[in-house]
Amino acid sequence: MKVKVTKKFQITIPMEIQKIDVKLGDELIVREEEGKIVFTKVPSLKELAGAWEHIESTEDLMEDAR
Repeated sequence: MKVKVTKKFQITIPMEIQKIDVKLGDELIVREEEGKIVFTKVPSLKELAGAWEHIESTEDLMEDAR
């Protein structure tokens, strides 16, 4: 799939890419990887909620770190 870079170095994300659920206002991380431009969606706080459920408390986390 091809996109064109505008004079302000902007691109339009094709509708076919909507599989990754990018919405208006979402933030993307852009990085170069082996000569390629890679966009990664920044997860929302709601998506991250519960990501650390396996840790019962901050005290347990700190004890494990020590």
